[in-house]
Amino acid sequence: MSIKLYSLIFASLILFACADESPISSVQDNISEKEQQENEQREKEACYYGTSYNSASWCCSNYGYQCNTAKSSSSAKSSSSYKYSSSSRKYSSSSTINYYYSSSSKTSSNTQKSYLTKSKNLKLTLTYFKQETPDWDNTLSMKNYADADPRISFKIQFRKNDGTRDSVMTENLLEKQDTGEWEGRIDFTTTVPIYTDSIYVFPRITDADLLINDDYSSGYGYGVHSIGYIKDYEVWYQTDEENKQCTLKWEWYLY
Repeated sequence: MSIKLYSLIFASLILFACADESPISSVQDNISEKEQQENEQREKEACYYGTSYNSASWCCSNYGYQCNTAKSSSSAKSSSSYKYSSSSRKYSSSSTINYYYSSSSKTSSNTQKSYLTKSKNLKLTLTYFKQETPDWDNTLSMKNYADADPRISFKIQFRKNDGTRDSVMTENLLEKQDTGEWEGRIDFTTTVPIYTDSIYVFPRITDADLLINDDYSSGYGYGVHSIGYIKDYEVWYQTDEENKQCTLKWEWYLY
């Protein structure tokens, strides 16, 4: 065998040995990465639904869920930080996604689910309204903070894990003339369908006019997840915190 042939074989061996990885190695890495992604997705969903074996702080630092888990002994919780834009059908980039459930109502029972296993009633109560910007009647006074003619109603949306949604619209719970501020209690009761996992409340605020009512709604809805863990008569206090035109507060509970 000639010196030239020896050189050619030696060079080929060096090139083969220096290759970054074989085709088989590349396929194995891809499979491993896919399995890792699937495991991560499962853990993310577990944190979202509150079924993870990891702590709430771990879920918060890794996925942003359960950061503000409510643990109030009075069972009164605020869910206003969970916002959904009704106009874009996407989460607002400024919204903070927090997962709420009552630690006292969540048990180890295998019969308890994150969704309703039977239908319940929901009682929503409007409690407060205040005009925050002047001149709702467009009189150019720029000083009048008590000229609102509020008409306030709500859309209540019930969501299931399979993606289906049902909703109900209330009538106008408040109808006032030249009212800058109101406080009281006006109730609305409806039925929550079985298998409901989340409840969203979309407030609607308009200012009555002779021709066309002015829409002062924020376009946001405020939701609570894992309805199955909520005890009967646990009160959830909510406010339309995205609305710059007015302050609006309400509360609701299941029974």
